[in-house]
Amino acid sequence: MKEFEGQGSDNVQQSSIIDRMVQKLLLEEPQQSANAQYAIEASKKVQNIISYLITRENVLMISQDARVKNERYLCLNINVDLQNMNLGS
Repeated sequence: MKEFEGQGSDNVQQSSIIDRMVQKLLLEEPQQSANAQYAIEASKKVQNIISYLITRENVLMISQDARVKNERYLCLNINVDLQNMNLGS
């Protein structure tokens, strides 16, 4: 989300986030880049992580809902201090 915010997008469609993360995972695992099943599994995992960040951690918020889950728009929760979170970097 921070990358999208850096590009001027506060609200991002969930499918765009999933696509970006799967692309990054494929870059980290070049031997899997031709494996369609790996991309599908990675996409499902990212979807689950996004749901967790919305429902449990309240890091992400739904800014515009949609009938299809991947078409909804998400944003960072402004009440969450990302500086104090362990982001794994």
